[in-house]
Order: sequence, then C-alpha cells, then structure tokens
Amino acid sequence: MNKFQQKVLEEVGVLSKNRLRLSTFSHKHIFDVKKELDIIKAPSFICTRDKGCLVLAESWFRERGIYLSWGSLGGVVLLGFFLYIALILPWTLERDITIADVVFPILMGPLGFLFSSPLLFAAKSELKTQGLQYTVFNQNSKNIHFVSDVDFNTKTCHWNECTFCLAYSAGSIEGYYYELKGYLFNKDGSIRDSFSFDDYHYMPSNSDIARQAMLDDLTARFEYVRRFMEEGVEAEEPVKGALDLTPTLSEAAHRFQPRSKPSEEKLLHIIYSIVRVLFLVPFSIQVVGHYFFCRYCRLPTWPQNVIDECGEDIFPKR
Repeated sequence: MNKFQQKVLEEVGVLSKNRLRLSTFSHKHIFDVKKELDIIKAPSFICTRDKGCLVLAESWFRERGIYLSWGSLGGVVLLGFFLYIALILPWTLERDITIADVVFPILMGPLGFLFSSPLLFAAKSELKTQGLQYTVFNQNSKNIHFVSDVDFNTKTCHWNECTFCLAYSAGSIEGYYYELKGYLFNKDGSIRDSFSFDDYHYMPSNSDIARQAMLDDLTARFEYVRRFMEEGVEAEEPVKGALDLTPTLSEAAHRFQPRSKPSEEKLLHIIYSIVRVLFLVPFSIQVVGHYFFCRYCRLPTWPQNVIDECGEDIFPKR
C-alpha cells in the first residue's frame, strides 16, 4: 500500500489518523498500570475470556462493514451514473449528434472511475486489508498480542512495554467518539505501533457532565483489564462466550445497536417505532455490511508460538 492509498484510506476513515500520533488529550489521560482505581466496569465488548486470556475486539468492531456496505453502494451508484451519461444518455437525445456529444461521454467514463474508485477501494481495504482486529491480553505471560492499527499485522508486546491512554476515536481532533488505546514507542520517542481495544464511547453532547461520564466509563473499563493483568485470574468473575463470526442479520443488527430496544412506555414505544422506520434503510444497509464483513473479512494469522502460548480455542474463527 503506497502513500497515496494510505492518504485515501485516512480521508475516508478506514485508516485512523491517530495511529502514529499522541494527542495532547491522550498525554493528559495516560493510565498508570500499577495504580489501582476505585471504579471498575466490565468491557463493553468481550470476545472471550478463558485460560488466562482476555480477548477484546478493537474499538469500532461492531460497526465494521460500514465501508463495505456504503462504500460499495456509493461506488456502484456513482460509477453507474457516469456510465449512464457516457453510454446511454447520448442515444436518447432526439437530435443530430455533435462533436460535443462524442467528447462528453468519453470524459464521463474516466470521471466515473475517478470518483467511485476511492469508495470501492475503501470497501475492499476494510474487508481484505484491514480485516478482523482484536487484542489478546495474556495474564500468565504478561504478553499482549494485537492486530496493529498501522499495518494490520499481528504483533506482540509485553504488558509493561505498552502505554495505555484515552484517545479521540474519530481521528486526531476532538470530537464525540473516544476509545481506549495502546501505544508502543521507539527509543527516540516516536510511535512505533498502536492498537485500540473494547468498544468506543460516544458522547451525546460536549457538556461537562457528558465528558465526565465518558472519562469514568472508559477509565472503569480499563481498570477491569488492568486488574485482570495485574491481579490474576481471581480478580473478576469469568466471562463465558466467544465472538461469533457467522451472525444472523438479527444478531448483526443487535450488535450494531446494542441499546436499540423498544421501551415499555407507550409514548416512547411509538417514538421508537417511528424513528426505527425512518432509519430502516440506512440501518439495514450497514447491518448487511457487518453481516458480510464477519463472514468474509481477512482473519489475522498468528505465529505458532502465540497459538501455543494462548491456546488455539482463544482466537476468534469461523
């Protein structure tokens, strides 16, 4: 993947802009892995926890498929529109064909490929280049096995080698999406690699109350991971289950919107039903994207020594 392709993926959002930079916000919110906190909360999206390993999906996993669905749809629609202008529209004109009618379609074809290619490239990259990303925390070896945000390859680092912090999830600027992030540094202080883990936190507003709720939520979720790695298997109750990579459409929908449940109150239920109908089409497109992403995305390939260390059953598979 060349620099131009990386820039395209950054602009459309497939590649995170903060994968190799540490913002001022993150500098102010670096976690001390040796300091115990009073607040603790189970991670929002646990792949599995077994045999001394905690497997957490990357922060945007439940919305993976958004580029596959919307990128493919947008690219096909754009390409079809320009090809229609280039190949079909001239023949529908009830007049003599001029030089302009010949030159114009010739220009429309390349323009169609130019405007649609970034969307189609993003869809393909999400499915086959990025693929499934998750992190394995091994409390026995104190190793962290992760899928890199930088090149999407599998990497390993020691628990004490990694710097954990809060980060802007939507890029390098402040917004409403925040995530838990792990960074690895070179000797010169530059960032060598990074990865995210657990679900992102969405702030509905930029108020002080919402910001504090975000800080408390993500801090409490990291404390769960910290205690798991620092205090051993008895730190928290075990979590059963594993990540299903062959979900039904209904399961994909619930994963995409885990809080989208109708209220028992009649008025709220009516409002919920109206909103659900209004957003049915865009919601369904993204759900279908996640459905196909889980089934056909590239799965990370782990070295045999990592498989032997953690156990083959730990790693998500189809």
